[in-house]
Amino acid sequence: MTPTDTTASTLRARVARSAEWLALLAACLTIAWGPLAQGSAFGWGFSGLILLGSVTVALTLIATGLRGRLDLPNPLMTLSALAFLGWVWFSASSAPDRLEGLRWAGIWTAAIGTALSVHALARTHARQQTVLTAFLLSGGAAVTLALLQQQGQLIPGFTYLDGVPEKILTGPYFHPSHYSGYLITVAALTSTVLLNTRPGWHTLPVLALAAGAQYTNLFTDGSSIPAVMLAAGVPVIVWAWKHRPWAGVTLSAAALAAAAWVVITLTTPAGQAQFNALKGQFGIESQSLEGFVQGREDIHWFGVSMWEAHQYRGSGVGQWGTEYQRYRPEPAEGIASTYVNYAHSDALQVAAELGLIGAALLAFTLLVSLIGRGWTPLAMTGAAALPVYLFTGLYDSHLSAIPGTMIGAYVLILGARALRPAPPARLEVPAPTPVDLSF
Repeated sequence: MTPTDTTASTLRARVARSAEWLALLAACLTIAWGPLAQGSAFGWGFSGLILLGSVTVALTLIATGLRGRLDLPNPLMTLSALAFLGWVWFSASSAPDRLEGLRWAGIWTAAIGTALSVHALARTHARQQTVLTAFLLSGGAAVTLALLQQQGQLIPGFTYLDGVPEKILTGPYFHPSHYSGYLITVAALTSTVLLNTRPGWHTLPVLALAAGAQYTNLFTDGSSIPAVMLAAGVPVIVWAWKHRPWAGVTLSAAALAAAAWVVITLTTPAGQAQFNALKGQFGIESQSLEGFVQGREDIHWFGVSMWEAHQYRGSGVGQWGTEYQRYRPEPAEGIASTYVNYAHSDALQVAAELGLIGAALLAFTLLVSLIGRGWTPLAMTGAAALPVYLFTGLYDSHLSAIPGTMIGAYVLILGARALRPAPPARLEVPAPTPVDLSF
């Protein structure tokens, strides 16, 4: 290789590296925008998230082209995620309300696309620390906004529910339950960082964020309150798997047994009475367990009915808001007579809109994302958050209907990866000793 070729190659590598960093910073901005733009649930936040996610994907493709290679440690997950996105866009193209279908296809592309960009780009310690910092700063800002609400200081231009802050806190989100669902990510992340890093200057701020997340969670009066508490504890199980696999197995079995015991207990009249007596201490004020279960049964009836009518293809991505109303019971009473903005179940939301094919592709993507994750804080946070979000997915739709939460959750679950091994140090070969040919 000539000196000119070497110089050109070096210049191209530097340009590619700069482009990768630019794409990674765009991903970090997308991660922050999702929750802080009122959960990206309204027009300006919704459109902004699509735009930022699209820019992130475009910059990642440009950087990949400049480098000339794509580093994907989990190609099976990538192919599955791309197949899912392909199905989403196919669904949008044939949806009854095509504009709404295209808008939601954009949200899914922003969430999954940003996650895949991080998966491809965050291959070094410095890059993963950058993404980690974006998550922590976003969580800190969200909790700070909730604490400001508590003091009566609201953000101009934001839309708030009645009762803020006298009865409930929403943080940067519109709805307290949506904010509580986002706090699952914050709780899992702060616990993971505290468990897996040595004490330092960051320890006190992260402890304060962990406490703030749990404190403001208690004022959301939402169904995800227990899940946020659970998310703070699951990283202990993941930490045990890393250091002592036998301890991880033991703790996992104990957690499953405890969950089964709680579910069984809550099906008994005595257990329900005890829960209703104690729920106020955990910030749940508005409804009884019986009322919550009945309400979810009423809402889930719509999702089941939509899925049964469109089992394989679904009714179309983004079509819940209009299509579910075709299935109102007669006479419609209680919750069934009101407007229901989403399925309140990730499984039913995806199945109703994208059918069995879309649900199977997404489930497979989440499953294979656990392959080859490594033990970095980002990877461990995703491993801890996934089962908690699957649990809340039984009765809420944080991973399929709340854009601000979707973006962060999918980046942690799909975007996390093991660090690329550092190249071995190049050994210096000593120069050969010249041979004396003189006589």
